[in-house]
Amino acid sequence: MEEQAAPSGEAPKPAPKGKGLWIGIAVVVVVVVVLLALVLGGFFNPPPGPTEDEILKIGTALPLTGGLSAYGPGMERAARLAVEEINANGGVLGRPVDLYTADDRTDAAAGRDAATALIQTNHVDAIVGAAGSGISSAILQVAKANQVVQVSPASTSPIFSNHSFDEGWFFRTAPSDALQGVVAAHYAFDNRTFTTMAVIGINNPYGTGLANVFASTFETLGGTVTLVKIVNEAQTSYTAALTDIWDGPEAAPEAVYFVAYPDTGVQLMSDWWAGRAGWPTEWMFSEGLQAQSYVDSLVSRGLDVSPFEGSAPVSPGGAQFTSFATRYRAEYSNEDPVLFASNTYDAVYMVALAAQKAGTASGPAIKAEMLNISRSPGTQVNPGPTGWAAIVAGGAAEVDYEGASGSLNWDEFGDPTSAYEIWGMNATNRIVRVAFFSEAQVVAWTTAFAALALPSGAQETFLTTLAALTRGN
Repeated sequence: MEEQAAPSGEAPKPAPKGKGLWIGIAVVVVVVVVLLALVLGGFFNPPPGPTEDEILKIGTALPLTGGLSAYGPGMERAARLAVEEINANGGVLGRPVDLYTADDRTDAAAGRDAATALIQTNHVDAIVGAAGSGISSAILQVAKANQVVQVSPASTSPIFSNHSFDEGWFFRTAPSDALQGVVAAHYAFDNRTFTTMAVIGINNPYGTGLANVFASTFETLGGTVTLVKIVNEAQTSYTAALTDIWDGPEAAPEAVYFVAYPDTGVQLMSDWWAGRAGWPTEWMFSEGLQAQSYVDSLVSRGLDVSPFEGSAPVSPGGAQFTSFATRYRAEYSNEDPVLFASNTYDAVYMVALAAQKAGTASGPAIKAEMLNISRSPGTQVNPGPTGWAAIVAGGAAEVDYEGASGSLNWDEFGDPTSAYEIWGMNATNRIVRVAFFSEAQVVAWTTAFAALALPSGAQETFLTTLAALTRGN
């Protein structure tokens, strides 16, 4: 007999209860498994951020306060300008550079603490600083222990030209005082025709290093150094030290070469002015005193600054420095760059360039590339917006960085050479250049000096340094 069809619209018979339950459970299990796989695979997580070695982190440890505060803020602004230009033109390794700022307070202990914080808290790959050599020495101990590159834009003591001391972690964009001491001594002996001089240096690596190089060179040239006097910084009186120079067993000198920072300089020169009737002399200063604020302080205390002169490394001028100075003034309310501002600017660019060429932002990788980017062979590259864009576009090609502060052709110790100037005051007590010595002339002098025998008692390390500075130039 034929089966009868169910009437249209009649509800289908439900599946057996047990079978439906198992189907539901199976669907839930499948969904859970899929979701678990997606979670474990990171499907619902945001894309991973860059690793530590993909972001270049630079810290500055500069004297925003203290004895070198006439320079520090302007140097920090130069570092910030460099980072802004780099970040606006591709960054480093395709990412913006992070910049962290610390105040070394022109104090070794504060500098060491600043470096520690930059490394432990901000995880910087490189430190640009310090200005003072004593502070840089303290920072270096922290930097090399943590494999962080240090580039000083202003520390000039010869002690850094020694790999047993820095272990290859220290570089600088300012020249060693093994050069400045030679230049200043030549100017004093050859141009000013002084035959007897005393030397005063502050009691830190900068003061003692430059004072001894000057004294050694001056005596090698045929002059007589009556006394090398090392004094502590920021004392309330220097009358006793001045008395030693003029009232000691040696004849009074014709002139004094004075190596110091402005805080010490103002007090010592004020003490000299008070006793000048019995202490007549000429004065030459180091670049640590080449600050208009220092000169203004002397003028405000009644000193006649017109006879004073000093020595200092200088940027060679030319297109790169002019371009930097123009952008600096435009960024900072028409303010002129301070001494060592261009060196600070170049220090940031060289760290960035080393990281870009290394392909990773880590201290050891940056260290390994630093010497490679600073000298030929290689395509010449320059700082600034156009220059950095070309660096990024150039990929891994070999480069030779030519900066705002000079050619920066580092020797094996990370030391550059430099041109130098003698500075003095004009009729309105403003600092002006009174003589200029080219980089080629400075190299010739140091080469000749290195070939001479130092007088008895001079430190042999300075001769080694001078020879090393001119190697390959």
